[in-house]
Amino acid sequence: MKLPNFMCLGAAKSGTTSLYDILIQHPEIYIPQFKEPHFFDVSENFANGLEWYKKNYFQKANQKIIADFTPSYFFDSNAPKRIFDSLGPKMKFLVILRNPVDRAYSHYLHSKRDFHESNDFLEALASEEIRIKKYIKKSDYFSYLRHSYVNQGLYSKMLDRYLKYYSLDKFLFINFEDEFVKEKDATIKKILSFLNVDESITLNTNFKSNVASKAISKRLKKIMKNKSWFRKIIKYLIPSFTIRQILRNKIHKLNNTSFQPKELSDDSKFRILAKYFKKDIVNLETILNKDMNW
Repeated sequence: MKLPNFMCLGAAKSGTTSLYDILIQHPEIYIPQFKEPHFFDVSENFANGLEWYKKNYFQKANQKIIADFTPSYFFDSNAPKRIFDSLGPKMKFLVILRNPVDRAYSHYLHSKRDFHESNDFLEALASEEIRIKKYIKKSDYFSYLRHSYVNQGLYSKMLDRYLKYYSLDKFLFINFEDEFVKEKDATIKKILSFLNVDESITLNTNFKSNVASKAISKRLKKIMKNKSWFRKIIKYLIPSFTIRQILRNKIHKLNNTSFQPKELSDDSKFRILAKYFKKDIVNLETILNKDMNW
């Protein structure tokens, strides 16, 4: 049994689930069935210790590459030091970077679907700082994640925290629009090369996972989200933390159906990008020496 030597850090809502579905097929790569352990960003989980992390997620891991796919690690301010202190300096990281406006809108739709958001998109962006300060004060980490539409798109700010511990050569950065969407097969080859695993293995790359969706049963969605009698019964019947996580995700998936959300206008995208993200994009392009074409 080993610990991770590779992490897909995100960004959230940038194709990490599709990438998970592709890479989990590779015989030299081990990824837990439950995609996001949230060990290094959720303090309650981290307090359980590395043995708990190994036992719950990597008990059967013996492949060349052991992976953790938790996109919120890129965003969380505690994660870089925790990862470095726990797993050392040889880690490799993959970051998929999506146009931050599109990423924020996809994030917003996800929160809306799960009944965590009642504002319209522009109102949600405008009220973000006030809301997340409230969640930080209350130590409500998951509400903080759910409503950080702008903050999770400030990529250079997040990357700076990791560069205190790791050099740029430990990272592979993928442009979501230009590489992952338009050149998916070539991009997967690039990722396999970065991981130094067999690139000749045929992988099914025809995945479009975690697409925009809405609940089939709103009642079931609310029961699953709230600390209800249903969750207490499940916890009693299924003591295993990991199995409960997998079961919960499967029920959520079965209760969702795809839908086509209203698109943002080009004018709205331009104004949102200029207001919230322009400075950070310039900083990111300087760090990476790469034009993101956003």
